[in-house]
Amino acid sequence: MDNFGLYIPTRIIFGQGEMDKLGVESSKYGTKALLVKTVGPLEKMGVYARATKLMEDAGITVFELNDVEANPKLSSVYEGNKICKENNIDIVIAVGGGSAIDCAKAIALAATDDGDVWDFFENKRTAQKALPVGTVSTIASTGAEMSLHCVITNSDTKRKLVTHYDFSYPKFSIIDPELHATVPKYLTACGMADTISHVMESYFVNEKQPLSDRIAEGVVLTVLESESILSDLGNIDMRADLAWAAVMAINGITDAGRGNFLYGAHEIAHGVSAVVDSTHGAALAVLHPAWLSYLCKKDEYPAKFIQFAQRIFGIQKSGKNSVELGLEAIDALKEKYISWGMPGNLRELGVKEEHLEEIAVSTVDNPIGPLKDKEEVLQVLRDCF
Repeated sequence: MDNFGLYIPTRIIFGQGEMDKLGVESSKYGTKALLVKTVGPLEKMGVYARATKLMEDAGITVFELNDVEANPKLSSVYEGNKICKENNIDIVIAVGGGSAIDCAKAIALAATDDGDVWDFFENKRTAQKALPVGTVSTIASTGAEMSLHCVITNSDTKRKLVTHYDFSYPKFSIIDPELHATVPKYLTACGMADTISHVMESYFVNEKQPLSDRIAEGVVLTVLESESILSDLGNIDMRADLAWAAVMAINGITDAGRGNFLYGAHEIAHGVSAVVDSTHGAALAVLHPAWLSYLCKKDEYPAKFIQFAQRIFGIQKSGKNSVELGLEAIDALKEKYISWGMPGNLRELGVKEEHLEEIAVSTVDNPIGPLKDKEEVLQVLRDCF
């Protein structure tokens, strides 16, 4: 096991009806809140009105940032920053999924700085602080409600970049599975694929981390064993299981002791969604199996691919070598995604052949990204095109 540090300061408030605590929790950080609202059904469902009332009943004046899109845009961050500075906002509240939460985190960075927040994403400057962020999760997917990661898209430059600051951890996150029950089948499946990919990005790096492996495998198996949610969308118990799996997949626990590792599929997926604005989980459902196949064929971690095949899919060796076994398991994962209604190739995401070069350049141009070989990225893209 490699040396590691683990810091997860977010307070999790988990369970049915727990959204009712939003006002009390928010009031611990001040009397003025910016509510980050996404495009979609939450407004019509009354979720935002409920959030506003809960905070107002707790003595908080609520300001709103409306119409935040999926793959949140830098323009929304600028708008939110303006509201914060004009009104001396104390806390940024995100109600929604990863898009709302990432936008809130970026606004919180911008609101305590006099420069351009995009500098932090391009690694031109280092942020020093941020406003507190609180979240109410409405979908099991990115796990942004208990992570320090913040992903924003610059539509002008078609770049999707990420920051990782300790002070970007939400102060509190409410995970109420009742709010997840109305998420449609496709987006539920996107979240399931996203959760699995978070765990598997680091899983194959270190062959000697038994506890982290078992936790990671538990997350994957929980998702796979909950797939009947796709025909029983209102099942609160399974919604709760998926919600906790999504958080555990990327809050740092399954990475402990692994040392350095690549988030290769995610880096390429960011390039894809920056160019064609695809849903993140759907892009990962296509790209992550292709990335794993690339790693498997390099045969760098043969024991781990054998372990993955045996423990997750029950595939036995039967005279197969590690590459054959690993590829069989990866194919099983890909077929599972397709059975959930996920796309099977990049063309289904709207990617055209002429986009591949642009995506590869965008991927390797990430100032803090791990992938720097354009041909390596192109190989993965072509394998799933």
